[in-house]
Amino acid sequence: MGLAKATLAAEGAADACLISVPSPIGMISRSDVEKKAEQAFADILKAAAKWQPAGDVPSAKPIYPADKFDFNGDVKDVNKLFFDKGWSLGLPVIPPTAERVAEMLNGTRRGPDEVIGPIPPRMGALTVELLAVHAVMAGCKPEVMPLLIAALEGLLTPEAAWRSALTTTATTQFLVIVNGPVVRQLGLACDEGAAGKGHHPNITIGYAINLVAYAVGGARPHSFDKSTLGSPGDCVCWVFGENEDKLPSGWKPLHVERGFEPTDNAVTVMCSYPPVENIDHWSTTPQEQVRWWSYLISPLTNIGGPGTPLSMKHSPVLALSPEHAQVTASAGWSKNDFRQALWEQARIPLSAWPAGCTEMKQLVEMVGPVNSESRIPITLEAKQFLVLIAGGAGKQSHYFAQFPGCQPVTKLIGQES
Repeated sequence: MGLAKATLAAEGAADACLISVPSPIGMISRSDVEKKAEQAFADILKAAAKWQPAGDVPSAKPIYPADKFDFNGDVKDVNKLFFDKGWSLGLPVIPPTAERVAEMLNGTRRGPDEVIGPIPPRMGALTVELLAVHAVMAGCKPEVMPLLIAALEGLLTPEAAWRSALTTTATTQFLVIVNGPVVRQLGLACDEGAAGKGHHPNITIGYAINLVAYAVGGARPHSFDKSTLGSPGDCVCWVFGENEDKLPSGWKPLHVERGFEPTDNAVTVMCSYPPVENIDHWSTTPQEQVRWWSYLISPLTNIGGPGTPLSMKHSPVLALSPEHAQVTASAGWSKNDFRQALWEQARIPLSAWPAGCTEMKQLVEMVGPVNSESRIPITLEAKQFLVLIAGGAGKQSHYFAQFPGCQPVTKLIGQES
């Protein structure tokens, strides 16, 4: 009910007629479902006849310029104030003084009053100035502002389905992959430990994006964010550059495969589940690699993870380590060869799905006539797999399954930003 009421307010509605039906609805018998419906009917009938809206929507404050206020205290006091106000997600922040925000704005050509977009799920208006505020809080340098703007514009597209991903009970996170000369220009890590500790640009960009999601978008526990457990990815999202220097001969970088030029700077964003790590120290042929991959990701994608026919429309990300990629390429395989072999092998029988899955009709419509032993692929087509090179030495690769309804979006990091 809290999520419903908060969503109404975010969308500008003063009130709406809401009827509460006790959870759970899923994983219960048909008779229990019917009992809940019967119990709710009296409330529905009463509301249909007598409900009246409670009041008007309060008038909105101007979105620019951001409010300024004087505060006396040390950094510890500032952090307590920001946390108590819901302006920080629990990690320490750098106080966003007017001087620091002005310095951050020097990193972009965009006007401070320009609106990047309404940040779901609360639909708070994000101006360039407000983004600069959160970039300061996260410790970013001004030169990352164009990348931050491009990443957020990508996440705000309908394809990225930001609202859905940050109000679910699932464990979701943002994934941010950067391509082009900007990786080296900004010092973004793309090799050993690129998505982990010790890399200032990666960490601060990931922190700034999540600060915007939390403070501007209101994606916080008990209000909009309904994640059953959550993860540290809610604080600092995954940010790394593709290790283009380690691309095997003939393999194109991710942004080129998605329609950009090799010299373009681009960022690919999506909402995903936590990755599955592929630890493969043994395969010496691409056939062995694909077989091992298929055992790792088939159950996750088809049952334990996204697990719906809707996920078959997705584009999962396979972040191959340079050593794993070399095993495949040294046998003369292209990226497309790898994708096709994986698509053909990574399947499970329809009988493995729980009997209560309500989307079997949709599945049949997508893949054609099936029986209980039909082997169902992860995606509708092999080309949907996004394959890139990430990380450094070591035989560890990662698979990122998308949250249902989300798609990866690639944006140019333009000079105008």
